[in-house]
Amino acid sequence: MQVSQDSDETILHLIAAQRDPKALETLYDRHSQTVYNVIHRIVHDPAIADDVLQETFSKVWQKAGEFSGQGSVAGWIFRIARNKSLDQLRRQKARPQPVASGFAGDKQALWGGLATAGTEVEQVIELHMSNHHLREALAQIPAEQRHCLEMAYFDGMTQKQIAEYTQTPLGTVKTRLRTGLERLERIFRAAGYRDEDIK
Repeated sequence: MQVSQDSDETILHLIAAQRDPKALETLYDRHSQTVYNVIHRIVHDPAIADDVLQETFSKVWQKAGEFSGQGSVAGWIFRIARNKSLDQLRRQKARPQPVASGFAGDKQALWGGLATAGTEVEQVIELHMSNHHLREALAQIPAEQRHCLEMAYFDGMTQKQIAEYTQTPLGTVKTRLRTGLERLERIFRAAGYRDEDIK
């Protein structure tokens, strides 16, 4: 059966009603990378993230018939992944580390990642600053804006995926991303970064 062009909702129905493994494979191909990113952001261990990813899609297979139809299938899968990740941390008696601790040395990747996510921000900032300064700047951003920025960069999620995951209107997500970047620019300017440092 050819399911590769079907909607997520149709594919999930095939899993629930016909136990079609090809349907699960299609759903996995569509969403596994982004789901993995969500998991890894929480557990900070590639091997554990791989295990949780398999657990997530195993639950999708088992519980496909329980999808309520509220929100998107992708958002439903993301929530399963998040819950499985937190369960794993509880089993390890561990706590999630702050996301900001994972910043790499190349800050340009942050802004490139956000631009790729389709934030429609007219000015993308290119900064050469320490991880410490970047963490401090993000800490000053309101949580709802900071979380959107983190999901766009760390998880590689599009605006639509962020909206689905957070169950927030797409327009609100766009506004939060844009406003978050604008706040970062103001913070950097106040910290003494020159115009030539902010392009």
